[in-house]
Amino acid sequence: MAKTKFRKSSRKTGKASIAREVRGVLADAEQLLHATAGELGEKANEVRKELSRKIEAAKERFHNLDDVKEAAEEGFKEVDQVIRKHPYESVGAALVAGLIIGALLNRK
Repeated sequence: MAKTKFRKSSRKTGKASIAREVRGVLADAEQLLHATAGELGEKANEVRKELSRKIEAAKERFHNLDDVKEAAEEGFKEVDQVIRKHPYESVGAALVAGLIIGALLNRK
């Protein structure tokens, strides 16, 4: 039991670490763009603009993923509460769903 809790907490820590690293990389890329603003030629300026657009898109996607993650966590908590409130009904519903899916998969 303790191992499961440890694994879950280490996964959460790993995901948080990855999120921090991605945010750090995005921040570093932005700093690089701002630091080299006046030092580059025309072709480099085009590359800078494209990189800037990609950084903004990555930030937007990253924020959207955070929103999806939060919504999923809330949904899981609600499902857990319903299952804990009505354990026998939940088992019955899962059994019926399994029987229906099994019957559909075994049809020829």
